[in-house]
Amino acid sequence: MQLTQALQIKENKIDELEQKLINLDYERIKKLKKELNEIEKKLLNILSSGKNTSMIHKEKDDKQKEMNEFKQELSRTSASYNINRKKIVFKHTNNFLKVKGDFLSLQEEVIEKLQNCYDYLESSINKEKNITSSTRKIKISNILIKYNDELLQLKFKLNENYYSLKNIVQENKELEIILIIENILKLNSFNFDRYKIFKFTTNSQKETRIQLNSNMMAEDINLLKKNLDELKLELKQEKEELKNLAAV
Repeated sequence: MQLTQALQIKENKIDELEQKLINLDYERIKKLKKELNEIEKKLLNILSSGKNTSMIHKEKDDKQKEMNEFKQELSRTSASYNINRKKIVFKHTNNFLKVKGDFLSLQEEVIEKLQNCYDYLESSINKEKNITSSTRKIKISNILIKYNDELLQLKFKLNENYYSLKNIVQENKELEIILIIENILKLNSFNFDRYKIFKFTTNSQKETRIQLNSNMMAEDINLLKKNLDELKLELKQEKEELKNLAAV
């Protein structure tokens, strides 16, 4: 953790220094342009007077050369700075996608447990074992409770990475890739409800006296599977599009 923080501080310091260098170069170029204009005016005055202009020509050429060197340095520094900013944006983007992937992996595990529970209960009923509505609810609740803390932690992490990415995007909004990333990830319309697993287990979570029958359980599991398949497909497409974008 300390190493990660130290590396982040180092990256931030490098970005800050590069921005200062860019600002200094811009100020220097403005000054050189002003000096060059003054030299050109002086040259015109001398030419119109018929005086020797060899010294003024040399001064003008020297200033022009100096200004061109600073322009080249500015171009190199700006390019390096933009590359570093893109790296930061992609780093936060990949962190966000990783958390999404971790969440979906855990959700898939939960669904598998629920499916096994459902299959077991159905098998028990077929064998005429005494499976009450209360027993059904306890078994399902135990599975959901077991994974509740992990799901909440990942959801918090997902939320944290989302807003971190949003901040980075806002700070670098003038980069050409930003709008593309926003569109790929649908950042402005990201729906956290799609990652709330309990939202989809409505029947299993109802505290009513209605018997929790097989159809209700099957409905919950199918809703979870459908939601998971949609999110996995979406994540796969996002990764592919971002990979292509990073390669440009």
